[in-house]
Amino acid sequence: MDIKSKNTSKENINEEEIIVSDKKIKNNKRNILSSNNSKYIIYILTVISLACTFLLGIEIKDNLGYVIPERVYLQTQVANDINDYTSLVEDYSLYYKSASYAKDKDNITQNDIDICKAELLDKANNEYDNYRTSKYNDDSFNSLTYEQQEKILEEQREKIDEKYTLSDEEMNEYILNRKSNSASNLNNKIKSYVNLNFRAYDKLNDVWIGGSEIDSTEIIENSRYFKEINIDYNGNIIEKIYVNGKEIDKNNILGKFIDNYSYSTRFSNYSYENTSIAQLKYDYSEKHNITLYIWMPKELKSGDVVSESFKGVQHNVTSFYLSCITFVIFLVLTIFCLLYLAKYKVKVALIEKIINKVKGYPIEYKIGVGIIGWIIWNIGPHIYYNSNNYIRRLNLSSIIWVSIVVVIYYLLVRVIIVSYNEGTLLKNNITIKVWNYLSDVMNRGSIIRTFLIMTALYVAMGLVLFFLSAMLYIWPIGIIAGIILTIVYIIIFIKDLVYLDKIMVGSKAAAEGKLNYKIDEKGRGHLRELAHDINNMRDGLKKSVENEMKSENMKTELITNVSHDLKTPLTSIINYIDLLKRENIQPETAMDYVNILDKKSQRLKVLIEDLFEASKAASGAMEFNIAKIDIGQLLKQALGENDERFKDSNLNVKLNVPEEKIFINGDGKRLYRVFENLISNIVKYSLSNTRVYIDMYKEEKEVIIVMRNISAYELSFDTNEITNRFKRGDSSRSTEGSGLGLAIAKSIVELHGGSFNIEVDGDLFKSIIRLK
Repeated sequence: MDIKSKNTSKENINEEEIIVSDKKIKNNKRNILSSNNSKYIIYILTVISLACTFLLGIEIKDNLGYVIPERVYLQTQVANDINDYTSLVEDYSLYYKSASYAKDKDNITQNDIDICKAELLDKANNEYDNYRTSKYNDDSFNSLTYEQQEKILEEQREKIDEKYTLSDEEMNEYILNRKSNSASNLNNKIKSYVNLNFRAYDKLNDVWIGGSEIDSTEIIENSRYFKEINIDYNGNIIEKIYVNGKEIDKNNILGKFIDNYSYSTRFSNYSYENTSIAQLKYDYSEKHNITLYIWMPKELKSGDVVSESFKGVQHNVTSFYLSCITFVIFLVLTIFCLLYLAKYKVKVALIEKIINKVKGYPIEYKIGVGIIGWIIWNIGPHIYYNSNNYIRRLNLSSIIWVSIVVVIYYLLVRVIIVSYNEGTLLKNNITIKVWNYLSDVMNRGSIIRTFLIMTALYVAMGLVLFFLSAMLYIWPIGIIAGIILTIVYIIIFIKDLVYLDKIMVGSKAAAEGKLNYKIDEKGRGHLRELAHDINNMRDGLKKSVENEMKSENMKTELITNVSHDLKTPLTSIINYIDLLKRENIQPETAMDYVNILDKKSQRLKVLIEDLFEASKAASGAMEFNIAKIDIGQLLKQALGENDERFKDSNLNVKLNVPEEKIFINGDGKRLYRVFENLISNIVKYSLSNTRVYIDMYKEEKEVIIVMRNISAYELSFDTNEITNRFKRGDSSRSTEGSGLGLAIAKSIVELHGGSFNIEVDGDLFKSIIRLK
């Protein structure tokens, strides 16, 4: 029995412990839930208080003008009333002055006449348009022919014109009535402003308008607002404003605080640009020299728009201070919430989850989120005005929108900070990937393709900036970004142009033979490849030129050495042949052999001399005795000395040389050699019984000599090769010659600073010499 009771008591204790533990678990869950709820509440309260603080701060800034006395008279409804009154006073003082002045016939101006004529013409046109419209709606009129309709309309037009055509007397009466009525209406409107007074002093006529003369200094001291406006002969305006007896700088006052769109939308008639004064130079031809005085007394009277506007200002001042108090309350609440969150390091699981999820996203996504927040800010918060045009920013819809923006930017800042700390801020950068892809595409494409892609990117980014500026109302930022983008594009473009110019200079230097000039190979892309290719071409050309020069030097040296080595034994051979010719050699056939040896040795002597001459000409070692010579006479001399050769070859020479003497600076002996070589070439290769044309004429600063002959052989050679050494026109080499004549002639002409060219047209062989 005792054992059973003990077991029963143990079971009861266990059940009680289980119940207690269940209660503890439930209480812990409730505590956790309540803790999470409190975190959410703190965060929500922080966001809302921050949004309210922000909205109230903007509201205070928007309405700051109501508590600054100077701005009350410049940027509120009071300023609007003053400007309206000023416009009325200006018109009255400048053009009507007084009721008697407006009725005086002597004060009618040409401008008055022009205005009234235009007014009468408008009335006539309106009456005619109404008549014509009524007729076109008349079925009986529409049944008439076109000519009949035009006749009726024309007759009516004449009647209307006659009705509105006034005589000089009638026109004067019309003008005076019009001016009198306008002056009366203006005067009544001016008098309706019981809290504003004016005087105007007309300096041209030395009269006061609006009353007796005043002491401006005294009025300034005894008025809350005073304005002095000076209008000179040219319509220029100088304005002075005094508030509570002190002169103020309007531009400085308006520039102390950031102006916002609310003032311009609430008070449309804000500045002089909206009054008739700004159009004086365009609307009126008469001259003025007048000073206006407008003032508002310290004690206001009830019964006009100015007093009502001041009541509204006072009401707005009260609203402004209430906004300031509310702003301080929300600011303190915001600071308390932020300190609480920082001290206890309060974290919300949902927020941390979002941050961990998006921290690895590309930075472009984060920028996009920032732009979305900006868009929400611009399209969301609503502005309300009370009956006195006081701006109300703090309202439910604005709080919701700004709270959304606060949450977006809070998450964005947290994500950027976490990404920066983890070193993943620029990871997976889309811009870098796109840029690398485009760079690869541009490097693999042509220069034109690269330029088009860069231009397309520039235009696309410009359009994006334009639309973002239009959507977000951030024109200044858009303009600055556009300017920066343009400057970057221009810098890149100019940098490439400068590099391209250097490449062009390098290519030109290479073309001019400056083979040591090297283009810097920098950067990447097509221009670098172009510079690299030109450098390679230059290096190849340099090696080729060096090899060619080496070959030419070796060839010249060989020719010189061979010529020298052959000249000594040849001289001995010629001398011995000459001795043999003096002996009585038998048989006679032996003498024939000696003559053949003499002829061939003399030919060999000429060949060696030509080789030596060609070598000196090619190497530039040929000496010249430059003098002033008559090139025409030199040509005639060469032709005269070779006249027998022309006759022996049955060639008829046609010479065309100007009668006046043509002088050039040159070596007569060397140029004679040129003519002799060309004449020898003509005699050897011309077809018998043909004509040879030799022309000389002057063209600007050059003397041109052209020799033309008909070849006896087929001209199948290359004209660029015929002037090379040992190159002959007849491939069979059946005629005598060394193949050096044209080469020597070309070298001599070029050493004189001229040019030598060969042209072939069928069997016509043409030699062209140009000498300066």
